[in-house]
Amino acid sequence: MKAVPDFRAPDRTWIIAEIGVNHEGDERVAADLIDRAAECGVDAVKFQTFTLGHYISTVQPERRQRTGRFELSRAQFARLAERARDRGLVFFSTPFHMADADFLDGIAPVFKVSSGDLTYLDLIKHIAGKGKPTIISTGLGTQDEVARAVEAFLSVRPKARGDGSLLLMHCVAAYPTPAEEANLRNIGWLKREFGLPVGWSDHTLDIKACELAVAAGAVALEKHFTYRKENQAFHDHALSADPADMAALVKAVRAAETYLGRDRRERAPSEEKLLAHMRRSIGAAADIPAGTPVKREWLTWLRPAWGLQADEMPKVVGRKLKRAVAAGDLIKAEDLA
Repeated sequence: MKAVPDFRAPDRTWIIAEIGVNHEGDERVAADLIDRAAECGVDAVKFQTFTLGHYISTVQPERRQRTGRFELSRAQFARLAERARDRGLVFFSTPFHMADADFLDGIAPVFKVSSGDLTYLDLIKHIAGKGKPTIISTGLGTQDEVARAVEAFLSVRPKARGDGSLLLMHCVAAYPTPAEEANLRNIGWLKREFGLPVGWSDHTLDIKACELAVAAGAVALEKHFTYRKENQAFHDHALSADPADMAALVKAVRAAETYLGRDRRERAPSEEKLLAHMRRSIGAAADIPAGTPVKREWLTWLRPAWGLQADEMPKVVGRKLKRAVAAGDLIKAEDLA
């Protein structure tokens, strides 16, 4: 089974298929979505775990009734977690109450705090106390609200500041998110402001934002996932990736990673064969007789770099040459008397 990465320096972008409640309360659909997500090449699947009485108020009876239809039991989640592990995926879920977090602690290796719960500091502290890698989604949040959430988490687990176990997820909690509001530059801002690794939770209608988020520095991506987008009553399906979309997303992100390379400077292997041809050596701008001190005006810089390097001019000026060097020829170390 794939492991939860160290978010400080993951080997590659961690791609999460957000199944959420797209199963609409049907365990068989949820299991099928896990299988389909595995076939797409994602690293993890994520659900939402809630108990209706601790989630939706009776003041919204229609919403409460609709949400209640999507609730899965503890036993169903345990079976889904096992299925994900059997498919080589990390299983986790967003808890919406302390009791949900307590349950998930036994079956999931990572936690996620939803955007809607960014100000639910009691839940954030409770999750922090579990000692597991945690993702905090920042949708809807102001700078101060994100700061308070991070402070609450670190007040319980201060080591998370530097041990790679706390990830902020840039998110725009609009379903769908308009392209002009995706604001992917916030990935860099969050990283600079809070000194934590940052991912991108995508609610746009296609996969382009995910590619760009990788280029902007996201170390994890989350995209809603469904079996079919069209002709669905529940709105989350329309903004989700279907299997073809998700497979394309994974392929595009892996290609982006190839282009982005590593966060350090080194000469590319393909450059080595061109190095000498493109760099310059010190050469003769005029005929230089042997045994005569070389004047600066007799020298120039010429390709290829088969002689003394371009920055070694002080080694040549004023020195005598063992041989006569014709204009246009290169001067080598063995030519110096």
